[in-house]
Amino acid sequence: MLAAESAWRVLRAEHSWMRQWLSSIGEVLQSHQWKHPGGALVSLRQLVQRFQNFNDSTHRPKGVVLVATLRRRTSEVDELLDRLELTGNHCKRLLTRALALLDAVERGEKCAAAECESVLEKHRSLMQAHMDEEDTELHSHTARLLTPDEWSRIVSSISSVVESTGGRASQ
Repeated sequence: MLAAESAWRVLRAEHSWMRQWLSSIGEVLQSHQWKHPGGALVSLRQLVQRFQNFNDSTHRPKGVVLVATLRRRTSEVDELLDRLELTGNHCKRLLTRALALLDAVERGEKCAAAECESVLEKHRSLMQAHMDEEDTELHSHTARLLTPDEWSRIVSSISSVVESTGGRASQ
């Protein structure tokens, strides 16, 4: 089960990076300086974009083979995978909305900051729960249901993503 441990070590390490980004986003939100054009707003936009880029181009692709391998094993697993997919897609839409709202803040639109803060807080909460669910429930199902050969294919696919992204974690 070395392959399984290796795969989960990579995924959890990425979750750690993502949690750090979410924490940094929270810190900037608390400063309230981002609510006006300037450095804090630029910093917040960069954090949100980095998080979104990392999740879309580095983290999520690593789970494609894992999810495909687990599909149709049990109805419970399919429900979990569907829920994770829905939450992940909702989080992606929230970040897209937050970026549009940050543009509105930059233009000086007064109501945009409050809505953006709400959207980013919702995203942070949902994303934390999403990663927690992956780290617990998904991990439990994979440990129980996947064979060493399947894990070998999953690790190979993760390795190919790492190679294609140059192994960058913090972009």
